[in-house]
Amino acid sequence: MRGIVGWVWAACLLAAPSFALGQGITSTPPRRVQGDADAKKAEAAPDATPKPSDAGAAKAPAKDGAKPKEPPPAKPLFKIDLHGGAWLFYYQPFQPPEEKPFLRMHVAHLNFDGSIGDFGLFFNASVRDTRMREFYEGPAWLEEGYFYYKHPKVMVKVGKSYSRFGLFWDNSFFGPIHFYDGIKLDPNYGISIEGTAGKDKGLHLAYFAQYFLVDGRTNGSYVGRDTISIPNARRRNITIVRAEPSYSWSKDTSLLLGVSGQYFQADIPALAGKNRDVVRFALDATINVGPVSVWGEVMRQVGQSVTDWPIPPVPATATAPAVPGRASAKNDYVLVGGEARIWKFVARYNLSGVQFHDVGYTEFMHQPGLGYNMNDHLQFLVEYAHWTQHPAPGVGKFLDQSVATTIHGYF
Repeated sequence: MRGIVGWVWAACLLAAPSFALGQGITSTPPRRVQGDADAKKAEAAPDATPKPSDAGAAKAPAKDGAKPKEPPPAKPLFKIDLHGGAWLFYYQPFQPPEEKPFLRMHVAHLNFDGSIGDFGLFFNASVRDTRMREFYEGPAWLEEGYFYYKHPKVMVKVGKSYSRFGLFWDNSFFGPIHFYDGIKLDPNYGISIEGTAGKDKGLHLAYFAQYFLVDGRTNGSYVGRDTISIPNARRRNITIVRAEPSYSWSKDTSLLLGVSGQYFQADIPALAGKNRDVVRFALDATINVGPVSVWGEVMRQVGQSVTDWPIPPVPATATAPAVPGRASAKNDYVLVGGEARIWKFVARYNLSGVQFHDVGYTEFMHQPGLGYNMNDHLQFLVEYAHWTQHPAPGVGKFLDQSVATTIHGYF
């Protein structure tokens, strides 16, 4: 009965806005698509640039009736952009049995971007009524915050910014296994150099070179699955390089390839106080053809970054001694997904997985979803998560089986 009620609630949230009018976009549009949409709006908008008063003597017409060309408006020296939003989140679990449903404001955020000429400050301040994860300092945190220098071909960020290792995101709300292991949407403290070369149509190259002195302690990893949730442990000297060659035949048809490398030291006092060297490599590809997008990624990690995962420790009992946890130093990750956009709807599916070679464990997460875009500022998404762990072939258990329904509003 609890499951039926959850499905009915999810369907109602999805259907509620179907009578409203608005221009729909992909629920999590690629930056290129969103940029094109913003450019079209700017072109269609009337010219609001203040002009000198025409009061007084009439002006002589130009020769042959041609209107005199006005100089382009000067680029403003000082600029401030403010944006924000929030996610309302309903969670209906089915497995494990101890999980309970809830409805809450998942997070509200405010983005500030202020610049003087080519130099500026950006931060994303987030808040909720509970801690995002147990190891967060509190219910409010800085997701990103950095000073920057921006040039048409390169941008330099100094402060807290996202790692650009691997495919950045999979266009979902729930996220892949990589997110819960602290690999994706992972902000850290240091310097990031990001640049582009080429034109929007044809051959194009984006590149990233990042060095982070220390981790940011605010990614989405579950406790025990990343270094930052281990008491007194940190990731240090994080170095990332990434290249993204791509080719665009049109704004809706493109192919992007990505190659990434990452190195860091896992400073874990529990492992005899010795820093562990960890290296990761990733290859990814994204294809856009009209309303259809497909992506995939393979990733390998060499080096131990945690202490007790995927086998957590077992405390001692009256009849048995304690059993220590076990971790793996050789892990392979995979991510495959796609989405199709039809009118205001977007249907998507993601499959993510990891194999912990040293201990013989594997995990898989299947994640179909259906979204509805009421307009450019209000989006609805229902996702089903089917996350299992397998210590041996033919043996498995649920880490999560649930329906996640979100309403995302932003300005």
